[in-house]
Amino acid sequence: MIAETKASKNNWPAAVALLTGAFCFLAAVPAFAEETEREASPATSEVVAAIKRRAQQILEERRRAKRLRVYREASQAIGYESNPSNGPDHVGDTYLENTLYMAFSRKLDAKLTWQGTYYGSFTNYLEYGDGDYTYQALTPAKLVWEPGKMWRIDAALDFDLVYYPKSSPSNYKEFKPGIGVRQNLGELPRLGNVYHSVRYEWFIRDYISKKARDGAGAETLDDRVDTRHRLRYELGTTWKETLLRVGQEWYLHDSNDARHDFYDSQDYRVTASVHRQFTKKLSLNAGYSFERKNYTHRPVGGITSEARYDDTHTWTIAGTYDFNKTWSFSPSFSYKFLDSNEPTGEYFNTTISGRVSARF
Repeated sequence: MIAETKASKNNWPAAVALLTGAFCFLAAVPAFAEETEREASPATSEVVAAIKRRAQQILEERRRAKRLRVYREASQAIGYESNPSNGPDHVGDTYLENTLYMAFSRKLDAKLTWQGTYYGSFTNYLEYGDGDYTYQALTPAKLVWEPGKMWRIDAALDFDLVYYPKSSPSNYKEFKPGIGVRQNLGELPRLGNVYHSVRYEWFIRDYISKKARDGAGAETLDDRVDTRHRLRYELGTTWKETLLRVGQEWYLHDSNDARHDFYDSQDYRVTASVHRQFTKKLSLNAGYSFERKNYTHRPVGGITSEARYDDTHTWTIAGTYDFNKTWSFSPSFSYKFLDSNEPTGEYFNTTISGRVSARF
């Protein structure tokens, strides 16, 4: 993908069309090289996870009531990325990011709760126009069953839509069901309040404007469609008012693109994070992840005897300061480095940002 050197004001009609009635966004998240599988960026995933944690804390406090509970949060961020294209040759750029998150919750009976969420954003770099995109994620139904104090079982259904105004082959829609089980082990000596959980997800992703290729590399009449099985295990504890979590994730990715099975891979990912509430207003969290992606048949530099693999290291540190019940400020720093046996695929990216959020 070739980066453009000017921001486009024509992104507004696309964003308004996608987010009519909800929110107008102007923000930024990095795009990936054309040959790379498109995903929501790690920065976006961290933001969504942080918002969900805040929303869950508030909804949990109110969950005994049977009437509908609503949580809403809008934010504006500004940041800088050293390598927004995630390529070996790069130029840094400043970005803006606006987001809207809504969470709904209602108890159906003493043990069963319905939850729903929506997250939307429109992202835009000041110069790197190819990186601009909208991201929307809707969970219309998540049922949480708590048969006792120790167990929590949930089943969810997610729909995602990603739209790049200037890179239509990257656009996709995604359908993702999942199920999870969590067991609270309670207070253990010297270990704190311990829990562990396991979650399975499956998705089917349809690339709206990109065709699958045959074995010779020619485009077929069918859209590129990817499927993925993902299994995650997490172990965590609240120890001396500090939340510690480690997780291991495995997924199998399969695509109908037959050119060297270009996007087929098996991934193994290990994560660790720590979250600490220092005062009623100030909290800090840090995390590290390592991911090994083993491509099934993608050759290295045309050598058919060796398949490509990528090792990705990501470090993050962030904080949140609540000015009051409505306004908060969240600075963050992340560093991502991809090491590969295909040197042309290696890159690093540093991101620094500050975000102002309003809850209402």
